[in-house]
Amino acid sequence: MGVSAVGASSFSMRKVRTGLSAFVVLGGAAFYLYGPAVTPALNSAAASECNDLIGGNYRSYQLQWVVGSRPHWLCSNRFQPAEGPLDMGWWVTPGF
Repeated sequence: MGVSAVGASSFSMRKVRTGLSAFVVLGGAAFYLYGPAVTPALNSAAASECNDLIGGNYRSYQLQWVVGSRPHWLCSNRFQPAEGPLDMGWWVTPGF
């Protein structure tokens, strides 16, 4: 392997663009699937909205992030499981 005095490397701009594009696409897909569940602001906003929707206190709600072909939040009341879970969708607006 030779050493270059002018800083030439084996990385071409095409390889760099392809790698960067793949990173952005995979990162976007990962955020779509798992981002709202691991982002603290979105997670706490979903918990607050779930609590408001079921009209309970913070001990009575159960919040789940469901990953599938359409990821979404599910909110249910622990003390009344017969009511069934409420689908809250993918996005909840955080209150900064």
